[in-house]
Amino acid sequence: GLSEGLQRSGVSDTKWAIEYEEPAGDAFKLNHPEAKVFIQNCNVILRAVMQKCGDAEDCISTSEASELAAAMDENELNSLPLPGQVDFINGGPPCQGFSGMNRFNQSTWSKVQCEMILAFLSFADYYRPKFFLLENVRNFVSFNQKQTFRLTVASLLEMGYQVRFGILEAGAFGVPQSRKRAFIWAASPEEILPEWPEPMHVFGVPELKITLSETCHYAAVRSTASGAPFRSLTVRDTIGDLPAVGNGASKTCIEYQVDPISWFQRKIRGNSITLSDHITKEMNELNLIRCQRIPKRPGADWRDLPDEKVKLCNGQLVDLIPWCLPNTAKRHNQWKGLFGRLDWDGNFPTSITDPQPMGKVGMCFHPDQDRIVTVRECARSQGFPDSYQFAGNIL
Repeated sequence: GLSEGLQRSGVSDTKWAIEYEEPAGDAFKLNHPEAKVFIQNCNVILRAVMQKCGDAEDCISTSEASELAAAMDENELNSLPLPGQVDFINGGPPCQGFSGMNRFNQSTWSKVQCEMILAFLSFADYYRPKFFLLENVRNFVSFNQKQTFRLTVASLLEMGYQVRFGILEAGAFGVPQSRKRAFIWAASPEEILPEWPEPMHVFGVPELKITLSETCHYAAVRSTASGAPFRSLTVRDTIGDLPAVGNGASKTCIEYQVDPISWFQRKIRGNSITLSDHITKEMNELNLIRCQRIPKRPGADWRDLPDEKVKLCNGQLVDLIPWCLPNTAKRHNQWKGLFGRLDWDGNFPTSITDPQPMGKVGMCFHPDQDRIVTVRECARSQGFPDSYQFAGNIL
């Protein structure tokens, strides 16, 4: 998404990309056919580059990374960019280790993902591009008592870069969802360090401040809660033109049925003739019944379910309300939003990889239809055009 946005805004053209997950790499190839995509651990790629340039002795890596770098085929090695060829490095190293939505952020895998920040900085140190942009979740600035954030800024300053940082709310910049993200800009001394864009849409969040000390707090941009040139984009603005589909819809290509009803829809459709990936996860029988019983009104969630049992097709009688929710609600803000419907006149919550009614972002039911939001609806909530192609399976 970051590369897509930068390219569409005219900021940069992507020539090389690294993805660890194969479906993500395949999707990148589909949408950026002019770019060379390496589906590999970034540490292996950096090791291979340094080895190619005769700097292997300066590279600290695991034996596994060294072996994988040595095993890369000649075509891939010849495609690796050299220092001096890369003007701009941008990316969002895996954020699960920092994210408040990850209930297991102390796990070994999450700690490995946190270490990807160091690998990302190593690319900046070796390539020394003119510009560098890091994007991550809001908690990145406070994680580990701010040590990771401070290390990142200090490392870039030590390299000689100008640095600017801040937390931005995507909804204030014309994205139809609440998505707070930390950004770190860096520019070499001879370049002009870009300013943050001006937020142009009303969005009801306060100033997003970073605490620098007990008495010093910094906000990169103003809050638009009290006013801005444009209103915020709503769920209706975003997906109100999409055809109705049912639970578990799996037809990957269908026709549009109505004309766009908002400027956002006209822009997001572009020149697309057919609609792809308007598909959704299939809920089990019980969750589908729960979804059907959630009222079709703003703010409706599990708390609106009747306290009764339902009979499944196998004859089993089960509680309509999941037992764990009312029994733990006081400790978890009433589990607000679980099994929740989107509000036509509201915005999307933060989009995640795997929308689930019992997940961290449980408000995932369509405002009117008894199903989980589709891949295309989630993509639109992120600002992806309808022409954007995805790869992999829906789980």
